[in-house]
Amino acid sequence: MMTLPNNAFIHKYLAHTAESMRADLHEVLAMMRTIAPDAELSFDLGIPYFQQDSEFLFGVAARDNHLCIYFDTCPVFYSFKERLNQVQFGQNCLIFHRLQDININVFAELLSQIKVYSVKQGRNRSATVLH
Repeated sequence: MMTLPNNAFIHKYLAHTAESMRADLHEVLAMMRTIAPDAELSFDLGIPYFQQDSEFLFGVAARDNHLCIYFDTCPVFYSFKERLNQVQFGQNCLIFHRLQDININVFAELLSQIKVYSVKQGRNRSATVLH
């Protein structure tokens, strides 16, 4: 299992997560940290999420029997639907019941694409402001 920064909110959030979901939640957060090592782990939305250069990248909410992954708009999101067939796709979110049920490599690829898109969008907004 990957490690996360020692953080009181994370420990409390994990403690209040259904026991059956804790390991998956921890693993998803660690994956997000690995994919976005320069991103800031934030909590002001009530869930752990990562932001970089003030741009929301992705976050995760633990429910009783599933995890919800949230992110800003990303046009490549739906192109992963066939490769993540055990995942429910919603508007700017995806839901899965167990991490072991999905292809973790494809999931990591999706998170990477979300990060790239978000960072690129942030840079485009910054460039527009400068002109």
